[in-house]
Amino acid sequence: MSKEAQILIGNLSTDAKEEQICEMFSKTSGKLKSLSIPKDPRTDKGRGFAFVEMNSMLEAQEAISDLSGESINGRKLSMSLVEPKKEERKWYQRR
Repeated sequence: MSKEAQILIGNLSTDAKEEQICEMFSKTSGKLKSLSIPKDPRTDKGRGFAFVEMNSMLEAQEAISDLSGESINGRKLSMSLVEPKKEERKWYQRR
């Protein structure tokens, strides 16, 4: 059973558009499930990173290897898998 996977895209230009990222990911064999570019509330520009969700961990790993070295607006992007957040257990909770 494959789980969804998120990719963190770093070193993104503040002017980067969703269309540019979608076009870049269209070159991969995997399907882009969702895209989020966090914005600065004061300037309404991107904060320099984005999250891309893929359908499976395998698709995410292939996308990272296929797109290594890509750039948008003259900036070379860095990509890495987002580790799933571990649920922290309270000391009084039983397993």
